Amino acid sequence: SKAAKKLGVHPNSLRNWEKRGLIKPLRLPGGQRRYSMDELNRLLSSGQLSGEPEAVVLYARVSTKKQAGAGNLERQMERLRQYAREKGFTVKAELTDLASGLNQKRRG
Repeated sequence: SKAAKKLGVHPNSLRNWEKRGLIKPLRLPGGQRRYSMDELNRLLSSGQLSGEPEAVVLYARVSTKKQAGAGNLERQMERLRQYAREKGFTVKAELTDLASGLNQKRRG
């Protein structure tokens, strides 16, 4: 997480780079990863990370029809769209839900 923070990326980005074979971390006995900053800087300056933006699915939920009617659902979705634009994500789908978070048997 320290390497990710220093680079301004999410720790999952480092894991994804490893899966793509772009970087190989040192593994500690407990399975933790350690990344060389020299290696990370080499990777960043190589241009290998540019490519297709990360794909995401947006999901927003409100508990009641009253909340949906007041525009809360659309406001949530618009915030998610804005965040995705700012981060350069490709939005593959948008899902909305009108149901209590306590109901785990809801459709979809």
